[in-house]
Amino acid sequence: MVNQMSNEENLRNELQQISGTLQQFEEYSKHLQTQLETLRSYMLDLSRSKTTLVNLKEEDNPEETLMQLGSGIMMKAKPLDTKNVLVSVGAGIVVTKPVDAAIINLDKRIEEVEIQSQTLVDQLDQIANQMGNLERQGQGIIQQLQGPAPAQYDPSLVS
Repeated sequence: MVNQMSNEENLRNELQQISGTLQQFEEYSKHLQTQLETLRSYMLDLSRSKTTLVNLKEEDNPEETLMQLGSGIMMKAKPLDTKNVLVSVGAGIVVTKPVDAAIINLDKRIEEVEIQSQTLVDQLDQIANQMGNLERQGQGIIQQLQGPAPAQYDPSLVS
């Protein structure tokens, strides 16, 4: 009887550990999903910038363009130089680059973001698999704690 109580207590402790681990995985999964959404938003911004540069490059003498000021505010502007653009290289430093070089730079950043996004998706898949395994393990423990299921009569098995 004491051995059965000790075994039951061990099973309950194991079930509690599984529950805690599942909660940690759930929180981490939410964190990864937030990062993935941030990357998707950044990817959209990069794609818009690339489209704008490609359109600017194809236009010989653009009359007007919309210039993004931020926070959803734009203004009409007439480009003075359609061959070069100003590109932020970090730390508040801006350099002049040819449009083609800026497009290549955007393509590299897009590729980096795609790789980062895929890494996050892979991590989310791994977490989902681990959570599934833990849930099955927890269900097994619950069944052990409940004891064997009572036999049920199935009339279709009687001949």
